[in-house]
Amino acid sequence: MGSKLATWHGMRIFIIFALALMLFLCRPAARTANAQTQKPSLPDPVKFLNKYEHVANTVREVLLDMGFRIELDDRKSGRIVTRPYEFITGSLTASELDKVAVRRDTITGNWLKAQYSAEVLLEIISPTETMVTVQTTIEALNRDVDGTEKWIRLESIGTFERRILGKISAKLLGRETPPEERKGFWGKSPQPVDPRRPRFPTVPGK
Repeated sequence: MGSKLATWHGMRIFIIFALALMLFLCRPAARTANAQTQKPSLPDPVKFLNKYEHVANTVREVLLDMGFRIELDDRKSGRIVTRPYEFITGSLTASELDKVAVRRDTITGNWLKAQYSAEVLLEIISPTETMVTVQTTIEALNRDVDGTEKWIRLESIGTFERRILGKISAKLLGRETPPEERKGFWGKSPQPVDPRRPRFPTVPGK
């Protein structure tokens, strides 16, 4: 009888250990699955019942009001492009990136800071109709385990695009609202990136 109890006790310990091991091994998979649920959802182009030049002027005004610096304003080709600016730096970079972009699990190291630039495309549909498309380029500075740093381009999930397009729509439709109190990183004014700053990989300490 004693040997049977000992055997049963040993089996219980083994089963508990096996279940604990399975739960531990499943945790990374669960985190990966959760990370993969963050998928790109870019906004569709919007057609406005306004003349091309009026829409282009409004787009430029909105971008400047948001704190961007215009790098290219090509009305003939229908492109308005901004310079990149940093929207996050420091220990919260990784978590803030997850709100606006898809981070690949294969990339290791530490995320130091991130920046993005906007490109607005304008297309004449008719003399009184203009199509507007908003695209962004998101880049983040990553420091690998060996100390090397490099800028990595990430896929946008549409957060910035919807924000910019929403402000353009509100201004063209006359539905602007008073600015709310700014809080946290998302409420800070954009910090322009110094164009003289080297964008190539650098070694810390040099």
